[in-house]
Amino acid sequence: MNLLLILLFPLFQTEQNGLLLVKVTNVQEHKGSIRMAVYNHEKSFPSESHSFRGGVLPLAPGIAHTLSCNNLPFGQYAVAVYQDLNNNGKMDKNGLGIPTEPYAFSNNVRVKWRSPRFGEAAFVFSQSRQELVLSLKRWSEH
Repeated sequence: MNLLLILLFPLFQTEQNGLLLVKVTNVQEHKGSIRMAVYNHEKSFPSESHSFRGGVLPLAPGIAHTLSCNNLPFGQYAVAVYQDLNNNGKMDKNGLGIPTEPYAFSNNVRVKWRSPRFGEAAFVFSQSRQELVLSLKRWSEH
């Protein structure tokens, strides 16, 4: 009887987790790092200091530009990435608040004069392994 319960236990688990892979394309310069923030709530998006999960990938020629988020619970998320060209740990902006480093959001949302809304960048994470492809752009290219 105990063996049967052990075998059936995974069927009764309600929370499922998976692996989110974020592949970053359109990297123009192989310097600095790619910084990723994963958000699970609209109130925290897109503040990097209030992300649910995050990651940093140092850039070097010949390496894949893929960041991962392991054991992520299934749900609704939004992702923001940027290339930290000078590795200072923050998205650099000019005096008008315009980003001076390449960036991208999930769904490859393209907005120019404001930050995207959570609903515009949100996607449903519901697979054991799911990949997003985000294309870096500079502000002037949006």
